[in-house]
Amino acid sequence: MLMPTYSEITLFRDKKQYRLFIALFLSTLFSFLLVGLRLWRVPFDWSLIHSFRDLKFYRGIDGTYLFLVWNLFLAWVPYWIALSLDLLNRVIRPSNWSAGALLIAWLLFFPNAPYIVTDLLHLKVHEHVPFWFDAMLFLSFAWTGLLLGYCSVFEIERFLEERLSKTQTHRVLIASLGLAGLGVFMGRFQRWNSWDILHHPWAVVRSECAIFLNPWNHLGSLAVVMVISGFLIVGYWTLTALKTA
Repeated sequence: MLMPTYSEITLFRDKKQYRLFIALFLSTLFSFLLVGLRLWRVPFDWSLIHSFRDLKFYRGIDGTYLFLVWNLFLAWVPYWIALSLDLLNRVIRPSNWSAGALLIAWLLFFPNAPYIVTDLLHLKVHEHVPFWFDAMLFLSFAWTGLLLGYCSVFEIERFLEERLSKTQTHRVLIASLGLAGLGVFMGRFQRWNSWDILHHPWAVVRSECAIFLNPWNHLGSLAVVMVISGFLIVGYWTLTALKTA
């Protein structure tokens, strides 16, 4: 068996993928910088922070917006999974089982990327920081999260097109974006997270079945899912058109 060449075992497929990664990294860094500047203006007792657990606990304290940092970290997860799948595909051509496991992992964590858009619900006037600054801060995080999500989608699209027809790939991705809309709803309004699907699968299933088996009693919930899913699908079509323009 021939050993893979250096270009085959590097993390990035080509310079285009590498430049995109750097752009996403810089966008993330810019968002973190905005949070740092905001914390400089907002009174907060940093002596309370002694560990990562403390930082995680205080991320929800009003006025710190540290939860945005955590949510953007989670938005990176599906992108890393997609890059890992691409790397694995270039090095050893994974089996259907291993590829399927990574695709399922991607689907479970993908809603974390667009979820950050819903953090705009926390945007409000604060006495210590100009409203325009907070608006730009939230938009920066939302923009970066969406980019990470769509970039992961395009990596998955590339992988699937090597195994399925374009039509089949398109259908799979549209279904995935629809499920992501449901995932965002579950995270924002039902307060489930990606790990709950593994830790409490039957509770999650019962919760969602209650909605879809009795749609007339949950029209508001279904409307939220449809709007979020529609937003993600239209965004995907738009970016696909830009890619081919």
